[in-house]
Amino acid sequence: MAAPANIIKSTDVDASLSIEFIKRFTGDYSRLAELMGIFGVETRKAGTALYQLTVSGSLNNSVTSGGGSSSGTAYVEGDEVALSKYTVTKTPIGDLSPIPYRKMTTAKAILQDDYEPAVLRTDNKMLSQIRAQFIAQFFTFLATGTGAPAAGTSVTNLQKALAYGDAALQNALETNGDTNGGGFVHFISRNDAADYLAAANITTQTLFGLTYLESFLGVERVFLTNQVTAGTVYVTPAENIHAYGIDFGALADGNLTYQSDDNGLIGVYHKGAYDHASAETDVLVGLQLIPEVLNYIVKSTISA
Repeated sequence: MAAPANIIKSTDVDASLSIEFIKRFTGDYSRLAELMGIFGVETRKAGTALYQLTVSGSLNNSVTSGGGSSSGTAYVEGDEVALSKYTVTKTPIGDLSPIPYRKMTTAKAILQDDYEPAVLRTDNKMLSQIRAQFIAQFFTFLATGTGAPAAGTSVTNLQKALAYGDAALQNALETNGDTNGGGFVHFISRNDAADYLAAANITTQTLFGLTYLESFLGVERVFLTNQVTAGTVYVTPAENIHAYGIDFGALADGNLTYQSDDNGLIGVYHKGAYDHASAETDVLVGLQLIPEVLNYIVKSTISA
């Protein structure tokens, strides 16, 4: 006897669970990216080398020794224009590699709660931990920044740490002739902000485990997190944060058919694991968020 038309099959349920997993992850990421001022995800092949950069150099306003060439404010009419020298130093931070995870929901758990609720419950836990690990990786990269407030600056409280961090970053941009079109993004410890928040009526949002404040102590775009050590403030331009994803289409050519989003942020596949009498969830995380230019990441440290 033929199956009834439009019958819902187990594969349909598996696909819907995968789509729901992706929808929740990408929805949260899109909102986080919007608040950080990040626009667009660059999709690259897995194995592509990733770097953080240190940029140095300045305009040449001098006459070359021996004469014959000069530049800038010291230019001599008729001379060859001397070169201004800039250097970009690359610090390798690994390859763009997909990060795989797998879990199983046992037949017993499914029989107790039914398939969809049982799998969803563990999917949700898995999703929250993947988001937390993604954020931890981002802050590992953020901590390698080399910018700092001017020597001798007295940073005695959180408000000064934010103000001097902004000043140092703005000075670095101005010195290099770079613009600040996307604004700055700030990251601080929840513990440092607690006293201020307790005494103020401030609206907050929570995304990827981070607490977001639109405006706080005179600065915009502030994120509170336990990933930042108490007494430390990080500030970087929004344009310095780059998002990368992987090409899930290439994986499909190898018969790895994940449900995935268009940007290659994450792929999910649900299937039966008969050898373990379980339902299996396979996740492949392609998203990496990297603050790219190291001297445009300023770290302010509050003195004792």
